[in-house]
Amino acid sequence: MAHLRQDIMIHAPVAKVYAFARDPRHWADFWVGLSEPEELTGAGEVGTEVKHSYMMAGIRFPVTSRVLEDFFGPEGARWKGSIEGPLAGEQTWLYTPAADGTQVTVDIEYTVPGSALGRIANRLVIERMQERALTQTLENLKMLCEAL
Repeated sequence: MAHLRQDIMIHAPVAKVYAFARDPRHWADFWVGLSEPEELTGAGEVGTEVKHSYMMAGIRFPVTSRVLEDFFGPEGARWKGSIEGPLAGEQTWLYTPAADGTQVTVDIEYTVPGSALGRIANRLVIERMQERALTQTLENLKMLCEAL
């Protein structure tokens, strides 16, 4: 299982960043490689289920995302989801208030399917691609939240 961890400072209040990022109707707006929802049940709260696809290494993978945790309080927010399908894993997003806005920290654990490994033939290449995709995803989230 591969693990990614990144963070970014977003110059916007936690409530604004969290409200935007947890809404599954916006995920494709900032998440690199993620399609618009094909089926959607919920609005980002626990139990929300989204069927969509994720493009990695030129391969389209159908995935289902499920929200496992959804918490917002005075000390920040936490959102956790699972990913099911050929790409499987979990992701945890922490939103911490900071003097200049919101510190967002993302932890993702995922498995790489054999078909992608066979095509690229190198797990390290896929991990670097995923790391870059996460960096761009966070930059997209920052840009959108600071512009709203």
